[in-house]
Amino acid sequence: MVGRSGGITAHTLAYLRLLLEASAWALISAVVMEICAKFERRGLARLWAVSFFGSAMVAAYCLVKLM
Repeated sequence: MVGRSGGITAHTLAYLRLLLEASAWALISAVVMEICAKFERRGLARLWAVSFFGSAMVAAYCLVKLM
C-alpha cells in the first residue's frame, strides 16, 4: 500500500497476541486429539479436532490481518 506508514498500532499488537494464543491452542488441541485417538476415545478426539480447526482458522485470520 502506497503512502502507509509502517508503525505498530494497538490493532497490530492485538492481532499478534491473538495469533500467538490461537497457534498455541491449536498445538495443544492437536496433541490432546492425538492422545484421545491413541486411546480410542473417538468422541473426544472429534471434539478436540473441532477445537484445532477452529483455532487454526482464527490464527489464519489474524495472520491475514497482520499482512
